Amino acid sequence: MDSFRKYWFSIVFALLAGYAIWLSSAPVRSSFSSVEKPSSIYGWDTSFYNFWLRSLVFDQDVDFSNEIELCDTLPGPQKRFALYSLPRTENDLVPNKYPIGWAVFHAPWYLVGHGVAMSLDAMGVEVRTDGFGKVYEVFVYAGSVSYAFLSLWLTYLLLRRYFGKNSSATALWVVTVCGFLVYYQFGQYAMAHNLTYLCVVSVFYWSLAVREMPPLVSNWVMLGLSTGLLLITRYQAGVYLFFPFAVVLVDVLKGRTGVKAVAYGTVVLLGVVALQLVAWKALYGSWLVYSYQGEGFNWESPAVWKSLFDPFHGLVYWHPIFLLGGVGLFGFLLQQKQPMGLLVLLSVAAVVYVNSAWETWWFGASFGGRAYEGVTLFVCFGIAWLLEKTDGVGFGVEIGLRLFFAALAVWSLGVLEVCVLNWRSGISLEEPVTHADFWEAIKVVWLGRSGSG
Repeated sequence: MDSFRKYWFSIVFALLAGYAIWLSSAPVRSSFSSVEKPSSIYGWDTSFYNFWLRSLVFDQDVDFSNEIELCDTLPGPQKRFALYSLPRTENDLVPNKYPIGWAVFHAPWYLVGHGVAMSLDAMGVEVRTDGFGKVYEVFVYAGSVSYAFLSLWLTYLLLRRYFGKNSSATALWVVTVCGFLVYYQFGQYAMAHNLTYLCVVSVFYWSLAVREMPPLVSNWVMLGLSTGLLLITRYQAGVYLFFPFAVVLVDVLKGRTGVKAVAYGTVVLLGVVALQLVAWKALYGSWLVYSYQGEGFNWESPAVWKSLFDPFHGLVYWHPIFLLGGVGLFGFLLQQKQPMGLLVLLSVAAVVYVNSAWETWWFGASFGGRAYEGVTLFVCFGIAWLLEKTDGVGFGVEIGLRLFFAALAVWSLGVLEVCVLNWRSGISLEEPVTHADFWEAIKVVWLGRSGSG
């Protein structure tokens, strides 16, 4: 009973997190339930991430024309546009502006899926064996879910370096329930956000490992691998590297590590980045390419307020936990009194600037501020700090904060559900949605009636 009193809040939020995961995965599970249902990898961005994978595995080339013709992940008009209207590259190929990191991560799972598809076909089961179809998607999704749980585990391990078990676990579950990342970890798995978050968490985990044991070669190899994968998964995520770079620089300048360890890490980093360079060379004819032709940044007039507080996918507007977590993060860094901690704030500021400067700062069809996936890690630290600072301070303060988290969780789960069930709620991820719109949609989904009913 004493144990339950101590951990009740964490247990409740663990159950809520499980529900959020189950809810986020509903569209994927629905897609897998019948061969007649649409592909779980459906849409322009998701298709082109997957085209890298299919083309490299099946054709060993970067000509995506046959992928576009064969796929069931693009509607007819988009197929025709991709085949006949997209300007060709210098190598006369269909361009693919997206990085190859998603394909690299999922290649092993995809190959296993191909083996299973071939085996089922040999047994007389009617399945696709051309790289598309539900069998491949099931295994790719299994990989994505595995990476999602790995990133959650690494987040917990990072939190445990500074906080107790209860605060670390509770903060992780609170941010899972009240944030947007769960939607991309267990629902929209064919986007890069889940893997970007894994890379960010991994980079910070191994940079701290290097700081503690700088001569250990394996730490440097893993740091190089994590950094390389981050850079080829989401280009602009490089702004998260201020702190890890400072750790490496200090260790090298102080002579705390050997040349061998640094060399191994650097070789692995360059080897991973080289995969993207080779892909660009084969597709575009150049080693270095700005692949987002026709799209760009408004560096002189970033839409900072809109990116954070606008109903059109504003980070804080859709998920207020980021504001509260930001306050906690600031308090945590002040308490640490470590100058390098300021580099974390610099990374956050850089992410805000880059995302706000992007010409489509709302990032298209989006569940919240999806381009802030790496900031989720820092918010976890902020929430854990707030939980520990209010623990035992006073019954009113402690319970008040936890009740606030509980109310925010109910609201966040409502927002998640009406977005997952948008066919029923009428909520569109391609338009601004106000809090009033959300409230009306939540009443429709939860109570089966509108405000006028």
